Amino acid sequence: MTATAVGFESRVADACAGLPDVAAELVIAEVERNIYQGITDRELDDALIMSARTFVETEPNYSFVCARLLLDKLKREVHGVVPEDKYFHEYIRKGVKLDRIDPELATFDLDRIAAAIKPERDLQFGFIGLQTLYDRYLLHEQGVRYELPQAFFMRVAMGLAIREDDREARAIQFYELLSSFDFMCSTPTLFNSGTTRPQLSSCFLTTVDDDLNGIFQGYRNNALLAKYSGGLGNDWTPVRGMGAHIKGTNGQSQGVVPFLKIANDTTVAVNQCFAPETSVYTADGARSIQDVQVGDLVLGVSGSYREVTEVFAYDQVDPMVEVNVKHSVEALKVTAGHPFYAIKGVPVGQDSARTLKWLADGKVQPEWVDAGNLEEGDYVAQVVPKEVVPVHEFTEDDARLYGILLGDGHLSKDGQQWGVSGNPELDTHLEFVRSYLSAHGIHFWESGRDETCLQIHWAFRRGVRRDSVTGRITGAGDPTLPFTYEDLYDGNKKKRIARRFSHLPHMQTRMLLKGLLETDGGVSRGVEIYFTTTSQPLAAGIRYQLLRLGVPSAGQYRERQQDHVGTRSDGSRMTFSPVVKAFDIRVPAVPGVAELVGCRPLVKRNWVEHGGMVYSRVREVRQTEVVPRVFDLKVEADESYMTAAGLAHNGGKRKGAACAYLETWHIDVEEFLDLRKNTGDDRRRTHDMNTANWVPDEFMRRVEADEQWTLFSPDEVPDLHDSYGPAFARKYRAYEESADRGEIRVFRRVRAVDLWRRMLTMLFETGHPWITFKDPCNLRSPQQHSGVVHSSNLCTEITLNTSADEVAVCNLGSVNLANHVSPEGIDHARLERTVRTAVRMLDNVIDINFYTIPEARRSNLRHRPIGLGMMGFADSLFTLRVPLASPEAVDFADRSMEEISYYAITASADLAEERGSYESFAGSLWSKGILPIDSVAHLGEHAEMSTTSTLDWALVRERVRKGVRNSNIMAIAPTATISNICGVGQSIEPLYRNLFVKSNMSGDFTVVNAALVRDLKERGLWDARMVADLKLHDGALTPIERIPSDLKALYATAFEISSDWLIEAASRRQKWIDQAQSLNLYISAPSGRKLDALYRLAWRKGLKTTYYLRSQSATHVEKSTLQGTDGKLNAVAVEPAACSITDPDCEACQ
Repeated sequence: MTATAVGFESRVADACAGLPDVAAELVIAEVERNIYQGITDRELDDALIMSARTFVETEPNYSFVCARLLLDKLKREVHGVVPEDKYFHEYIRKGVKLDRIDPELATFDLDRIAAAIKPERDLQFGFIGLQTLYDRYLLHEQGVRYELPQAFFMRVAMGLAIREDDREARAIQFYELLSSFDFMCSTPTLFNSGTTRPQLSSCFLTTVDDDLNGIFQGYRNNALLAKYSGGLGNDWTPVRGMGAHIKGTNGQSQGVVPFLKIANDTTVAVNQCFAPETSVYTADGARSIQDVQVGDLVLGVSGSYREVTEVFAYDQVDPMVEVNVKHSVEALKVTAGHPFYAIKGVPVGQDSARTLKWLADGKVQPEWVDAGNLEEGDYVAQVVPKEVVPVHEFTEDDARLYGILLGDGHLSKDGQQWGVSGNPELDTHLEFVRSYLSAHGIHFWESGRDETCLQIHWAFRRGVRRDSVTGRITGAGDPTLPFTYEDLYDGNKKKRIARRFSHLPHMQTRMLLKGLLETDGGVSRGVEIYFTTTSQPLAAGIRYQLLRLGVPSAGQYRERQQDHVGTRSDGSRMTFSPVVKAFDIRVPAVPGVAELVGCRPLVKRNWVEHGGMVYSRVREVRQTEVVPRVFDLKVEADESYMTAAGLAHNGGKRKGAACAYLETWHIDVEEFLDLRKNTGDDRRRTHDMNTANWVPDEFMRRVEADEQWTLFSPDEVPDLHDSYGPAFARKYRAYEESADRGEIRVFRRVRAVDLWRRMLTMLFETGHPWITFKDPCNLRSPQQHSGVVHSSNLCTEITLNTSADEVAVCNLGSVNLANHVSPEGIDHARLERTVRTAVRMLDNVIDINFYTIPEARRSNLRHRPIGLGMMGFADSLFTLRVPLASPEAVDFADRSMEEISYYAITASADLAEERGSYESFAGSLWSKGILPIDSVAHLGEHAEMSTTSTLDWALVRERVRKGVRNSNIMAIAPTATISNICGVGQSIEPLYRNLFVKSNMSGDFTVVNAALVRDLKERGLWDARMVADLKLHDGALTPIERIPSDLKALYATAFEISSDWLIEAASRRQKWIDQAQSLNLYISAPSGRKLDALYRLAWRKGLKTTYYLRSQSATHVEKSTLQGTDGKLNAVAVEPAACSITDPDCEACQ
């Protein structure tokens, strides 16, 4: 054991202390299997965490062990750059000096602030929560974090309290809420509060006007709002439809779709991409980006591997450049706007030592630079991979032999015989092979044509295995080597370094390289090392291993005509193929590599090592032909991925940055439904933008009555856009009569049911457009007097007024309901305290926020909307022992939301007394004493919405007549990331799975629902077989017979319950909410009848919006290695008799 590894046992013991059902000795034993001579501090940190993670699937408390080990690693990383003594003061000073933290924070009473910090709250984190914080949120400089978790929460709290009178007291109050996980702000607020660029808002809504200036202003606004992580909802209904008259040109409009295509392509322009053949480093070696799939692991800026969560393929015509980097094999073809991590401003002739001094002095710094702005002489970063994954009992000699086999070895076609070739007069590796085989007791024999060609052979297995009693042969013997055929060859029979040997400890890596270089390599002029192979995966593999050692390498691909017959030294003849394809890799002879082949080491280096990366000069950047199909990746918890030539950003804003809304009466609605299809004219497709239907009640009534529906161009029916409810119905019918009289030129009649079925068909087939309801959003809006709600936002929970002159903004945060619930019920006092403080925090955001466009600032300051939501709903039901699919759960949804609504509205009224009502308060429903529960009466006769209540609302009605601080107060957002931080379920979502698998370079680790595990333990049912059964059935409980029925009901997953229950619960919540809910619906076996009934129910129950429709898909849980399943794996079922969604009476649905 190395000096570095000494003493790790105490760290493991400390991490396990006080946690039930965890054993430090198990983790220590696993660590001892994974440490090796020469292990570094960082590698040991990772080995400790990885070792503990292997036990999470059997005992969820090991997640806290992992979190504590990660916390220990984080503290040592932070205190390496910020001293532990007076840490908080020094942390603020450092952040201010780096221009990351607002200098105003340094003027707080830092002694008082620091004394209020509670470091023990770090122990609340589970592993995924702390890893999320570590990867995405904590401030860092050049990848080195200087912000601890509690300092992070305090920085956010101070930023939100910066304009309070007693800002220290308020900051501490806000900190208490955040650090206890009782409430969490949305991600933009967590990212930017207390920083020099406080863009804290989550959602922006716009209306696009019907003229070119308005349309292109909409594009501009989208770009500016999206730049700082805003999610956008765009109302496109005003834009005239196909065939409408254009007065200025006396021509006909092509409709809204071409403008939506431009909006889509504008989004794509932010998401710059690579040519399809671009090599990207994945866990399985370098792979063309077009072949990377969701779930693959790719190397990122941190030097670690992260999972690919989305792969984007774009058709485009934007300019492209070819970037030729010195240490590469092939030039990169990339759109000109794609950012690379680079250093600019270094003179071409300057040596690396001087450049390093410039970096240390801050004269130059690495930054993201668009490919088109790179110039000859700039430096482009290549990340040095940091992960080390040892192979148990694998030795340096094993590694060298593996390299030799990759170079000059082979395994016979029948897989029974190994062989290594060489020239006995020149090749020293032959003697090593003899020595290795002899030392391991492996019988071998030799053959050769003459003195220049020798082959050493040995069997793949050691004889046979015999029964110890009878002596009968029971099978083949053990393998002679720790390698298999798959370790040498890929699926195309090309040699490559296998994944399990790609991250060996560095000494073993050097021996692997030695084996490769002494077989297929050589030394030229005593100072230049080269390696030649016909295998592209092996060429990429040796470059990757060198990069792991901090050595960038260059090379070339060549094709040589060799159509001839050669004569061997023994006189035999050999015919050479017409073209020999080869890769030549030039290996820098740095110390540590030069000694492997007896080469003189380099004295001067033509690259720069800095901050865990090597920087190579750009040789040339030139315009190149446009590649019509380009690719980009979205990576979990990382914003980058490593190509074979340089580190690339994942392009900025992702797909889904905007959602386009269109009303169902628009003449182009049928084309709008098809926008996300993969077939048809691509000029009229928007593959990268979300879409949503904005559906009026009149349409739904005609669907129910099976009547006709008329489509119009908005320029001929201008007041429909701003009308809703009964007024809309009257005007709509009047326009139909006008059309019948010939007074309207552009219109079309369709059967309402046919259009409805087509909407459902597209929703199922493409996931879009989502279905949202115009009238309940407006009839129940508190702000009817000041405008119209024309759309929702990216996640369908925001319902604010917009117009051509007004951009709506909303700031979000969520109450962690699970923290306020015990088996006895809701902790009313705690929930009231949380909600009241949270409303104050969200209101403060409005005044502190950085606004990218004046329309957003003007609107937000005038109306002051906020969106208080919730998360941990499913966890709360677990605590109460209430199944989600039950009347009791629906009642709890009602009561819990009523209480949050009560406290939130009264908190806003309190703020109005302290700070004044919002500017446009007069005339609002609030000013009339009408609360969200009262506005249910405004809905149409179809509505089947409960109006029951349990609290005394009369006093609240009187209070809001006098004023409230915020025009809108509540909205339930998805909370995907912040719920991970808090370790609870997302938003109001049902449990998606009781088990899921996360992947990394060390393999997969399984996360299991801790509440389920506790219950199974109490009943003596938690064992290895149960883990295997849960993996087998993707975390669903229904197929597992030995799980009791009450637990199956309590922990039923999203696809095991009817979405009718989700709609019923959402309807009960909706009566208390002035905005909307981000509500996903789930259906395991979609059919026309089911979808029709589901979305009609959502409308009748008064829901304002719905979000994604989730249908069941193939599992991502690895099933090939399950233990105790008798080999009966649940293969994907043959597709059942399919029903047509457009035909709800299909017999397959009965």
